[in-house]
Amino acid sequence: MQLAQATMNLAIIGLFVLLVFASFHGYAREGSVRTLGVLAANTLFLVLFLARRPAKVETDSLPLWLLAFVASAAPLLMRAAPRGAFLPGTVVQVAGLALLIVALLSLRRSFAVVPANRGIRDGGLYRVVRHPVYLAELTIMLGVVLANPSPRNEIIWGCECLMQLARARAEERLLSTDPRYVTYCKQVRYRLIPGIL
Repeated sequence: MQLAQATMNLAIIGLFVLLVFASFHGYAREGSVRTLGVLAANTLFLVLFLARRPAKVETDSLPLWLLAFVASAAPLLMRAAPRGAFLPGTVVQVAGLALLIVALLSLRRSFAVVPANRGIRDGGLYRVVRHPVYLAELTIMLGVVLANPSPRNEIIWGCECLMQLARARAEERLLSTDPRYVTYCKQVRYRLIPGIL
């Protein structure tokens, strides 16, 4: 299993490097605040993944590793479409990117792609919802759908919603063995959307 985990770690590093290069080219081409935010967020993903602290416990479930990889790669499948609500879509994307950067900075070295306990984080955006990174990613992708409406993008966003919810539940199952996390869940009741979910 260690070989499989090492292989998946390398695949995830490769994916994050690909995302950084793709977002750098996007920023070089457009030079917009939105593309700068994408570049900053993807660079932060790579840095936090490489600098993450060792896990006290980490899943060895191959399906959960694959789920994490597919969910992380799904945004790459979205495509430009005839313009929809371009300005609202861009505003939603920029808001999602700002939320993502703050969520990642709140998470710091406890960052994990698969269910793992690298230390319980309860500060920053983690005081509002238990999975602000997933909420931010879904917000960004919703902005893409608003700006580029197509059945393909809408299906990818819907699948991403299901995958992120599955990831959140898997993380909570693993972390629920830590009494500190159980206490945290009592303090922060909602997974993704305050007052709703």
